[in-house]
Amino acid sequence: MTALAVLTTLDDEAAARALARKAVEARLAACVHLEKISACFLWQGSVEEAPEWRLLFKTTEAAYDDLARLIEHEHPYDLPALWAFEASRGAPAFLDWIAESTR
Repeated sequence: MTALAVLTTLDDEAAARALARKAVEARLAACVHLEKISACFLWQGSVEEAPEWRLLFKTTEAAYDDLARLIEHEHPYDLPALWAFEASRGAPAFLDWIAESTR
């Protein structure tokens, strides 16, 4: 089993919480962390700043494609950030929990 940390951002707390809940209910993520952050980014030739909510999904490689489809379907941005990082190490019991929770 390969564990992944998947990240995206949303500009609305309610939408972020709804997406997190959908992912967990669909067993596409074992857990989702939500953090309020500030973003500074280049968009359509302008430097923008905005508050956002960062979501970190704890999932598996096997669940990634379905999770990515859910995120892209539910996401309001024209170009949503979607990152996935492989967890090269972790507590075995915790990694087992992620695997069991996303089956």
